[in-house]
Amino acid sequence: MSLLPSYTETIFELGAGDRLVGVSNFCNRPAAAAALPKVGDYFSPDIERIYALKPDIVFDGQWKNSAASERLSALGLKVVRIPEERRVDDLYRTVRLIAAELGLAAEGGKLNARLKKDFAAASYRGKRRLRAYIEVDAGGWSAGKESFMSSLADLAGADNIFGREKAGYFQASWETVVKADPEVIICPGGDAAEIKSRPMADRLKAVRSGAVLCGLDRDLFARLTPSSPSAVKA
Repeated sequence: MSLLPSYTETIFELGAGDRLVGVSNFCNRPAAAAALPKVGDYFSPDIERIYALKPDIVFDGQWKNSAASERLSALGLKVVRIPEERRVDDLYRTVRLIAAELGLAAEGGKLNARLKKDFAAASYRGKRRLRAYIEVDAGGWSAGKESFMSSLADLAGADNIFGREKAGYFQASWETVVKADPEVIICPGGDAAEIKSRPMADRLKAVRSGAVLCGLDRDLFARLTPSSPSAVKA
């Protein structure tokens, strides 16, 4: 059983999708995952539902509150908590850990080799890099140094204006963004018109050049998965 979309996609990529007996409500990739029994969201999974499905292993995130994992363990279920991915390279660790638990170490090695090639092929090779503001969610939630979104942007040839912030995600003031004057704004789930209507937005290089990238595939950008090389290309 997988409680995070990224783990679900990885399990399918390893050729073990048919072993899944349940997934979180947010697990929608690949299409076959959407048809699997749902066990709630990953912050508050349905413990009784999970237990009733009798999984041999439950994959959960180490960065989450451990209460649900502890309850599942107390019921006698094996819970494997995967460390949080903060860099693109951490995806290889996740693949390796999941593959090992499923007895698919060789398949995990092949998947990682393919991913490294895919990331290398998608990475920006030019000399001119752009300063980017990455808005993760409403309210100024932004990506800092300790986020894989910043790492993905780096591969795409963009330098995160908050790349020195020692945090994964944090709330940044709009005034700080204006002062940094980014050349591109990446806001996968946001509204470009709303961003352009903010105070002094018309002064930003990103707005003046039309480089406000919103309305993108949010799931592709907000998850570190075997599909992530496509996010770098985008």
